[in-house]
Amino acid sequence: MEKWMIVFITSISSFQIKDYITGLDMKLIFRKNFVHTRKTLRMTIKNISILLLVLLGWNYASAQTNVKTFFPKILAIPDLSEQAQKGVARMMELINRTDLSEAEDKELEILVEKYGEGKATAWDVIDEGCSWYCGGGNYKIKASSVLNAQGTNSYEAEAANDLSYKTAWVEGKKGAGIGEYIEYHFKNNSPRVTSIIISNGYVKSEYAWKNNNRVKQLKLYVNGEIYGVLNLADVKTDQEFAIGTFGRNPDGSDLILKFEILDVYPGSKYNDTAITEIYFDGIDVH
Repeated sequence: MEKWMIVFITSISSFQIKDYITGLDMKLIFRKNFVHTRKTLRMTIKNISILLLVLLGWNYASAQTNVKTFFPKILAIPDLSEQAQKGVARMMELINRTDLSEAEDKELEILVEKYGEGKATAWDVIDEGCSWYCGGGNYKIKASSVLNAQGTNSYEAEAANDLSYKTAWVEGKKGAGIGEYIEYHFKNNSPRVTSIIISNGYVKSEYAWKNNNRVKQLKLYVNGEIYGVLNLADVKTDQEFAIGTFGRNPDGSDLILKFEILDVYPGSKYNDTAITEIYFDGIDVH
């Protein structure tokens, strides 16, 4: 073979080998870059996931921090004794008469001073005289559950909305009723609410109050958003919470106040949680 041909073939082979090796290097470099890129992408996704979890946790913690805590002003204990029931009944009898003797006039004066002339019965939560309820009040109420009626006693949601100490809403969930709720709806043109007053437990008698659960904490929602936690005392007196001013939503929607049972004081006999009354005070009346 001619010498120049050998040189030519050798040259071609060298170029081919060089190209082949270069191709291998490029493939290795590409593969290495791809693996590195994929690893980097995985790390980035992992870091983003961690960041999102941190942000979600921070938002949750921030939301919990923004939940307000309320403690009550303790009001006078209602006199629901048999003597009070008879006294108010006698007072109403004398008020409705026009032919009172001097002695009966004096008796009426004493009874009015003791019980107040605004109550028709000892069970009345508020006087029949003028109050926030002259122009305000909810128009609808509902509860998540209700204990089945027992004899003549009914425990519907309306029992915590009838302004009577004789009745009570009792939740019907198995156990202490944690998570059960009662909800009050106010029309947009109703006077605004500034205070919530709660008669805690089944106050109609000492037996009913002690033997059924009383609420220890209520979670308050305003228009579907958690607003605060009401911490109730374990007493038979009414308890008032000043919560700010709510109602007359700009979009014309109802004001909705929801009370969810968060914790209870256990009863001596029954594991049922009772609320005698939730009523309200506010502004925009008179």
